[in-house]
Amino acid sequence: MDDYDDEFVKRLQSSVRHVKESRRMEEKFMLLEEMLRDERAEGKAEGKAESILELLEDYGPVPEYLRERILSEMNLDTLKRWHKLSARIQSVEAFAHELETEGSLGIRL
Repeated sequence: MDDYDDEFVKRLQSSVRHVKESRRMEEKFMLLEEMLRDERAEGKAEGKAESILELLEDYGPVPEYLRERILSEMNLDTLKRWHKLSARIQSVEAFAHELETEGSLGIRL
């Protein structure tokens, strides 16, 4: 790749080599990668929570305490379980009751 005559390309290649060889840059990149992974997970959780609320709103208004509880949950397995529950439940009250029952069984809410 060093056979390009263009000075800009040579400088760009040199910069890329420097970044690849730099431990500090590698650490920054790894931190950035971790932050992006966390943001994607948060985005998935927020999307799943919004889907649950949309399903529940078909049965009527969702009380603020329940809305906050759903939106604050970040565990994707829990949200997946709640999503399935919200799809088969018959009312917002029944959904809230099921969540209370989960809590009394020691399941993380």
